[in-house]
Amino acid sequence: MKLINKIGIFNPDGEIILHPGISVSWKSLSNKNIPDLPPGTPLDIDVTLDEKVLISGNHGIVWATYDQRQAEVIFNALLAQNITSAIGKVELEDRVLLLIKIHKTFDIADSMDFIWRKENGLRLKTDWSYPDGEPNKSFEKWLNG
Repeated sequence: MKLINKIGIFNPDGEIILHPGISVSWKSLSNKNIPDLPPGTPLDIDVTLDEKVLISGNHGIVWATYDQRQAEVIFNALLAQNITSAIGKVELEDRVLLLIKIHKTFDIADSMDFIWRKENGLRLKTDWSYPDGEPNKSFEKWLNG
């Protein structure tokens, strides 16, 4: 899942200029030697998220969706179980990803079980399991019975 894409300009000292005043060192990106490229060579840089890690409970994040309605329904379903959560936002390159974050550490595993891990829960599949632009069929199935 791509967060951002930037084109930077390469300098032979290993500095990549992304924007005036904003640069990244080659050594901060790679343990490989600085490439022997001509000064001013454009470099395309992508920053991506690992989807599996994203909803693993780290920092309380148990679910992610592009759909505002899905986020609100899950938020309310958790609240009905006395699990407090919040909906956060991450701006990706071309869309907004909504994150369900659990406040209390001891509720994280139960929340993941309820949303996507256990058969007796919602059994949701992630939005990115489906082709771009296609609705989340697992959510629609659960919502419509």
